[in-house]
Amino acid sequence: MTSYELWLFLHIAGAIVWIGGAVTAQVFGVLAQRSADPQRAAAFGRDMAFVGPKIFMPAAIVVLVTGALVTEDGNWDWSEPFVYLGLIGGVGVALVAFLYLTRAMGAAGAQMAQEGPSPALVARVDRLVFIARLLVLALFVIVFLMVVKPGT
Repeated sequence: MTSYELWLFLHIAGAIVWIGGAVTAQVFGVLAQRSADPQRAAAFGRDMAFVGPKIFMPAAIVVLVTGALVTEDGNWDWSEPFVYLGLIGGVGVALVAFLYLTRAMGAAGAQMAQEGPSPALVARVDRLVFIARLLVLALFVIVFLMVVKPGT
């Protein structure tokens, strides 16, 4: 096995964990919303506050670091569209997800557990879920760019 193959494997494995986990989180989020159970919604928010930094963040770091290593080992050029768009997109998704969304979901879950659902809180959670869906869509666009490699 070459170092390129190792980095590529780790890159793809990290992307699987990150994207697969994000899609699974969306499914559980929908189930929590549909249940109309404030305890379930609160637990979902707390779970996402845990899973984000403990599972998704390490996976994202693996994806970004090994992406750089694959670029160097694979003799890809940093000016190729799929490389810089993937890097910009990955960093952008990670920043929004880990600096804003994970914390906001945890806070909303804690507030819901304390106060119960209110129309304002439910609307806030709905906005956060919408943002999360946009981030998942962005991850799929990045995967598309990595597979198709436009400009090469």
